[in-house]
Amino acid sequence: MEIKPKVDIINTAFQSSKGRLFAGTSGVLKTGANKNAWAQLVNPLESNVNLYVSFFALTNFSTKLVKADFVVNADPPGIPHLSSDVSVLKLASNLKPVGKILFNPGVSGSFSGGRVVGTRALSPQKTELGFRVDGRLIIEPGTNAMFFLWSRTSAESQIEFEWYESKTIF
Repeated sequence: MEIKPKVDIINTAFQSSKGRLFAGTSGVLKTGANKNAWAQLVNPLESNVNLYVSFFALTNFSTKLVKADFVVNADPPGIPHLSSDVSVLKLASNLKPVGKILFNPGVSGSFSGGRVVGTRALSPQKTELGFRVDGRLIIEPGTNAMFFLWSRTSAESQIEFEWYESKTIF
């Protein structure tokens, strides 16, 4: 009996080969004693796709500790800025993501609604993998996932999101 070769493909590699894997970053987020910041991955209500989050990375450029709440379906304070630092990871593809990275680099006040599902302490001058969720976090149309950052002293941070998109809604 002949044994046939078998190949296991990591799902993110498969999604990338189809041009459905995207990555992007917020702008620089500036926090301090009276200033917070946030970045969120948003799936527009009319999108007809799901966003399957692969991972988040959080970078603290400062010499002081920064804290980040991971919040789902919250309304953040301030005016959102649309990140232009987003790309498909199949480099020859012209596909554009449906998901949007929104952020505000410095706001007073806090978010409303939503649910805090985790908090991270970001070590100084370090990039940390926030959560490796490998597609288990599904941002359906009209929903979002956000990091809300704060610190006691002036600090600068940035959030990276990686996700793939599928028109199949399970």
